Amino acid sequence: MIQDKVKPVFLVDAMLGNIAKKLRLFGFDSEYSSNIIDKDLIQRAKKENRILITKDALVSEMAQKQKISVIQITKNEEMEQLIHIFKKLKLSKLTINGNKARCTECNKKLLIIDKDLVLNQVPEGIIKNFDDFWKCPKCNKIYWEGTHIERLQKFAVELNGKL
Repeated sequence: MIQDKVKPVFLVDAMLGNIAKKLRLFGFDSEYSSNIIDKDLIQRAKKENRILITKDALVSEMAQKQKISVIQITKNEEMEQLIHIFKKLKLSKLTINGNKARCTECNKKLLIIDKDLVLNQVPEGIIKNFDDFWKCPKCNKIYWEGTHIERLQKFAVELNGKL
């Protein structure tokens, strides 16, 4: 389904917003909309050559009929959903770091930004405790590898152990 050196790109349906955010943190281009109708979702996946990730069996069936790559999610737990996606695509050794992550809000690739340029944009305690920062070029959200990322790194280690 996926060639070795081509990184998959996804279109995630409205029921799986947290999965879209996790995929973005892992560095995958993962478009997501909470208000797109099924027909438009399928057309967009086909037009943009994206792998459709859905929990909706009918949407999955319609996509398959149109020769669209689709991963139908049947589990409710996030870890099991990601395991299913990554096993289906034969992906492993996943990591989360700012140098490859995408914005969790808008999906744009994050850019490294000098600490001096974020002094007035993040809390003082963050400035004191962290040196590496990333900024979304579209929505201007600032990222750093704080405790949230540490928890996600542990999540990634656990996920990799199950792949």
